[in-house]
Amino acid sequence: MKRFLHFTAQAMAVFAIAVTLPSLFAPMQAVPAPILLSQNVNFKPPDVTAPDNRQGGTHRGDACPKDLSIIPLIPKSNDGLTLAESPTFLTYVSHSSTQIEFTLQADDGKGTEVYKTTFKVDKPGIVEVSMPAIGDRKKSLEIGQRYQWSFSVACNDDPSGNYFVKGIVQRIELQETLKSDLANPDPMAKVIAYAKNGIWYETLSTLAQMRRLAPDDSGLTAEWTQLLQSQGLTSVADQPLVESFE
Repeated sequence: MKRFLHFTAQAMAVFAIAVTLPSLFAPMQAVPAPILLSQNVNFKPPDVTAPDNRQGGTHRGDACPKDLSIIPLIPKSNDGLTLAESPTFLTYVSHSSTQIEFTLQADDGKGTEVYKTTFKVDKPGIVEVSMPAIGDRKKSLEIGQRYQWSFSVACNDDPSGNYFVKGIVQRIELQETLKSDLANPDPMAKVIAYAKNGIWYETLSTLAQMRRLAPDDSGLTAEWTQLLQSQGLTSVADQPLVESFE
């Protein structure tokens, strides 16, 4: 009986070793290298002919508060590209309880209105406006068409007294090379691809979304700051993301 038990114990030990060895010598799975944020997000401005007209696209009526500031988050050229049918626009508003009107028109010589909405900013900071992407209110930009948008504040009954800022957006066709890069599920990889290809609106809105999901991530904060500083937006680089509107 003792011999039988000894034989059984030996057999079990051999079996355990046989089962364990393959896992010990199995080839190790490759682990993707982490993305080094500071070495990757580098916005490359597209080849556009528009001048640097950020200030030229701003008007402040005499009736508006002197300390009221509306600073759109746009590239230096004021001419940004998008791939989206219904893109998102971001701007800094310095005052709470400020009624803002956002308007987007086709740059077709007729000023054809595509979208308009009004919203009230509850607290100072960076707000975003997204064009409706689904349902009956869906609005779409045409590929190749330039559009002019504006954020404005009515400071009195005279429209000439309004405070407004303007910018340009143009939707372009998605190229196959970029399509391949965007297939990566990592949102930071998408930001890098957008930035490398000069797609301003998606670079900004995707990074903003990541920051809202991880507000304490110092790496994302550093990337956000660097991106805005690179486009002359240092004054608002440390402002909070406060509200979203449609």
